Amino acid sequence: MAREKMVVARVDEKTVLLEKRRDSMCGHCPARNICNGESQVMRLTVQKGDFNLKVGDLVVVETPAVSGSKLAFIVYTIPLAIFIVTLVALVGALGEIVSFLTATSAMIVYYLILRVYDRYFRKTFKPHIIEVLKN
Repeated sequence: MAREKMVVARVDEKTVLLEKRRDSMCGHCPARNICNGESQVMRLTVQKGDFNLKVGDLVVVETPAVSGSKLAFIVYTIPLAIFIVTLVALVGALGEIVSFLTATSAMIVYYLILRVYDRYFRKTFKPHIIEVLKN
């Protein structure tokens, strides 16, 4: 499980909007006004739980650990392999255009399956507040 410190930005009846400023390396560079280096604000909505939170509180949020390389493999490598294998396997029999369209369709079907899996995963991926550091 990964833990991050975040600041309470808004408190609703059942949920809390948390924010964390993520500075890129460019955000600290003296030449940042010339190029596009900016800091980013990460926002996350979580269940309020039993905590008495106010705007500005510093909290610790625990999220399930997810492997970045595994995600990249699932989202980029597998669809590319499906496209290439389908295209190469069918180009001799069906021609270039039909093979291209079939390979693209196979990749779309994969992404649709991945979308259904993602909806299931989001239900199990529940970050939650474990501690209030500063009120």
